[in-house]
Amino acid sequence: MSDFVKSIIAVRLRFEGIDEIDKFTRFFCDLYRIEIFKDGLDLILTKLQENDLHFEIRLIKGWDTNIGCYLTEQNKIFNTVLGRFSNQIRKKIILKSFAHNVLSHEMAHALEFESGLDLGEEFRKSIGFDMKNREAQLLPLRAEIKRLMVDALRSYPPHQFLSELFARYFELLAVTRDVHGTGDFSSIEVMDFFANTTNFVTRIFNPKIKSKINNNIAQKTMQIAAQVKLTEPQKKFQDNVDSFYKQRGQDGTKSWSKNVKSNAAWQAGFKKYEELEDNKK
Repeated sequence: MSDFVKSIIAVRLRFEGIDEIDKFTRFFCDLYRIEIFKDGLDLILTKLQENDLHFEIRLIKGWDTNIGCYLTEQNKIFNTVLGRFSNQIRKKIILKSFAHNVLSHEMAHALEFESGLDLGEEFRKSIGFDMKNREAQLLPLRAEIKRLMVDALRSYPPHQFLSELFARYFELLAVTRDVHGTGDFSSIEVMDFFANTTNFVTRIFNPKIKSKINNNIAQKTMQIAAQVKLTEPQKKFQDNVDSFYKQRGQDGTKSWSKNVKSNAAWQAGFKKYEELEDNKK
């Protein structure tokens, strides 16, 4: 089934240097291991098939912080039928590094554009409830969230924060062991911490883009998702969890429930907030 994906990508993919279409196709299909990615990946394939999107690979050596970008370019073309000029938008994803997370990040920017959604207040509330005054219990996950979604954002202007946080949520999922086979945390652990953001993607964002997906592509990639699924991703052997000894009950025992229920409390809080907002309407 990967040949089906390859046949769509190949004609819309340009390499500077060595052609590595097989590797690119494999990385693209690997992302189908994360269920929440499927609609987005299907839409990318749809846009490629419609000649409405292109990939360009410019692999570089050495350090470069600009490892990818999503571009839209407006060109004026003359419409012979209408007898006038009209605007044509050319869409391109440029990658300078072969990595699942880079691919996922840049495709997320493309999908945001294709959705037509203004991330706005709905997404701001979701990511805010997930991140404000909270830290993941898993130390590697906590470190990766800080690196990707706190420290890295300092180099961006404030008006780009929401778009970057949106793309970095998908990037974070792409570095989990469910994609790579091994790793320090799973996609479930990421989605559990980002419960409200995950809810936004599944209930608002994905339904928005679903109608734009080619039905034949959606059907065939169901088989791909089943084929590439990892049955037993391996966790790295190390101390990944923050010490629960810091939080004890009155009897001196470890307060496990306080930690386990933290995400449920945040989801309940966000739900209550939505109910209050609905009552104002």
